[in-house]
Amino acid sequence: MNKKIRTKEVVVVAMVAAVVGVVFTLLDYAYMPLSAVLGTVFMELTFGIYMLSAALPMYLVRKPGVAVFGALVTAGVNLLLGSPYGLQLVLAGILEALGVEIAYILFKREANLKCLVVGQILGAVFVFGRDAFFWGSPMCYGVTIALGVIVVRLLSSVVIGIVLVKVITAALVKTGVLKGFVCAK
Repeated sequence: MNKKIRTKEVVVVAMVAAVVGVVFTLLDYAYMPLSAVLGTVFMELTFGIYMLSAALPMYLVRKPGVAVFGALVTAGVNLLLGSPYGLQLVLAGILEALGVEIAYILFKREANLKCLVVGQILGAVFVFGRDAFFWGSPMCYGVTIALGVIVVRLLSSVVIGIVLVKVITAALVKTGVLKGFVCAK
């Protein structure tokens, strides 16, 4: 596989990541009020959606650095649109991308189900580490809630994250925009 990133791949990833950034901004403003009503553990169901910033670009292109590039574009758009989460978005995106990049390295850039699952789990675990470091969250809620958050976050990351990556990719393939991309074969 050619590891050099083509201009078309950069443009497609940037456009997809920008759209994901808009979706994230809408989710960001809904997240706080909904978490107050539905609870911390329930709101972790959305985590799989947040993994799109790294997982989707990497699935589309499968070249080194693409997950990081996608996550940074997404975070940039999210910040420019006024997300209340500030620069923590950049750190979360980089950590998610790091997990995805490691998985693709381990599986030699093959996007099989094992690779996708490992990438989603690593990204979720890395962001959980950030959460615990900066906010003590969800550890401050006690062991039971912390375990609930971890389990729901991992399930959301693996199930919702992978399903969304596959569905969005299939839709993009139908448009023809991914012609010549490895994911379109």
